Amino acid sequence: MWQNIIVALIVVVAAASLVWRYLPARWRQKAGRLHPALAPKASGCGGCSACDGDSCADTGAGRRA
Repeated sequence: MWQNIIVALIVVVAAASLVWRYLPARWRQKAGRLHPALAPKASGCGGCSACDGDSCADTGAGRRA
């Protein structure tokens, strides 16, 4: 019985995380008004960690002409 409850809880948390990840940014920003940790600010280059955030702006990586 407890195993079923724990598994159900894990599935609910995973589903909520998946839904939160694909919410439109506008909705996440609205949630950020309730609590700032719910909607962290995105970096200028899209948030990947490949260039540490600083070198993306200088090289123009990821931009389309």
